[in-house]
Amino acid sequence: MNESSTAPGHAPQVKAHRIEEIVAGVLERLLTIVFMGIFALVVVLVVLRYVFNTTIVGGNEATVMLFIYTTALGSAVEVARGKHIIVDSFVNFLPVRVRYWLGVVNLGIVAVLHGFLLKFSFDWVGAVGGSEHPVLHVPEGVVQVAMPIGCALTVLFCLTRIVIAVNERPAAPR
Repeated sequence: MNESSTAPGHAPQVKAHRIEEIVAGVLERLLTIVFMGIFALVVVLVVLRYVFNTTIVGGNEATVMLFIYTTALGSAVEVARGKHIIVDSFVNFLPVRVRYWLGVVNLGIVAVLHGFLLKFSFDWVGAVGGSEHPVLHVPEGVVQVAMPIGCALTVLFCLTRIVIAVNERPAAPR
């Protein structure tokens, strides 16, 4: 880190970047562990089914539940890494400053969208999350809460990306 990045004017950027790195790093490690667990569970289920003609009751359901979490959390991490869904074929032909501002606006739109999804997902989990999964006997809300968690993290990462981008504004062309 250079001296200018520790100046008082850069404090929000440094804090936002630090928060983003810590949270995204923890989530990436957690996702890696969960993906390894999903892989191991699928291999065990396949071997049990086709070699021993048996299975683990609820194994397929557990795999689906874990996959739902990886999708919700993984999409949030991708926003933190600046790799969210964007079609930039035409944007790449624009001047740097226009691309910069479009990127900030895009992050704002993604944050607002996920803010609405967050609000509606709480309503959804509240309405249907109390029922119990028939095979694993886990409340459905335990799985469905992945949606508001993913949305909240996406909003957080959009906001940290905006703070970082605004503080790293490209210089005006000379």
